[in-house]
Amino acid sequence: MSTAMLEKFLLDYVEARAGEAELADEGTYTILYGSEPVMKTVTFEIEAAKENHEIELFLPGSIFFDTVIRDATAKGCICATWLSGFQAVTKIIQAEATRSFSFAEHGRDGTKKIEPKMSLFQPYNFTVWTFTFKVRVTTDVIEDHLYTVSIDARTAKILKNFLEYLEKYQHLPQYEEGIPDYHPSDVQRYYQAAIEYIKQKVTGLIVRKKQEALDLKHKEAERMKKYYDTLNEEMEEAMEKKSGDREALAEIQTKQKAMHVQRQSALSDIEFRYRMDAGMSLVSALITNYPCYVSKVSVSSSTQTAEYDIIWNPLFKRFEPLVCPSCKNHCYALTFLRSGIRCQNCHKGAGNQ
Repeated sequence: MSTAMLEKFLLDYVEARAGEAELADEGTYTILYGSEPVMKTVTFEIEAAKENHEIELFLPGSIFFDTVIRDATAKGCICATWLSGFQAVTKIIQAEATRSFSFAEHGRDGTKKIEPKMSLFQPYNFTVWTFTFKVRVTTDVIEDHLYTVSIDARTAKILKNFLEYLEKYQHLPQYEEGIPDYHPSDVQRYYQAAIEYIKQKVTGLIVRKKQEALDLKHKEAERMKKYYDTLNEEMEEAMEKKSGDREALAEIQTKQKAMHVQRQSALSDIEFRYRMDAGMSLVSALITNYPCYVSKVSVSSSTQTAEYDIIWNPLFKRFEPLVCPSCKNHCYALTFLRSGIRCQNCHKGAGNQ
């Protein structure tokens, strides 16, 4: 880890703790932080710390470094970021929306297009929750595996490779202007969706590790049985040779009983050591906020009226599809029938009612 990375980490940590950092000398800072402010002079230079024992060294392995890492880990379990730098022209979005979405009514006289009433696009704050879980698998050794999953707060659907998008935009501690949230948060819903996804992801890992532990257990148990069977055979041979010596026979039998106890204990220990256990715990949660543009749309046929939100997502550079009320699949075209509203696939399946 470079000194520049350590320096940035320390300064970010102090800022996050609402503290102050002042450069005292090259590679040396005076910092003030904490609810009960503590002032320290820290350095990234080993020689500077050796020359002045009042200056604390901030490098991996130092006491202060370990203290900061523990504190940052505990306090950094949940954080938020606001993305900035999107290019969106509402007039262009408005025009594209009329071309991307279509509504029609099917009746006795055929199908005719419906012109929707569409409000101007307005920005709303959308969120994505990214959860990182640690899965610990314990057999004769302990293995930790990290899994990350991003959940769209609007739909509670999984967003694959979402973190790759974050590198393309500027990150702010908050929006400079007030943008209303699209929907209130339902953290439990997102969290449960994340857990179910991770459970599915780790199924293969658990099955593989369980089989590995079982194979190792059988292999070691067979080796142990063979070892004690050999000892037992040697004792049986010794008993045949000492068949006339009652005192010697009694001593061998005592050893044989002790050996059987040791054998059972060794096999029980193998059974215990290769018993598999798996657990999952939440490591961190990142809330990503970004603006989407929403138009309230009203569509009226001769028999019914429906309202929709048309959403332009600048992060993915696309309009979010509507949901067919019949099959629940995504679509950009809806047809109003006497029997209900359907997408094109459902319309065909309904036999053009």
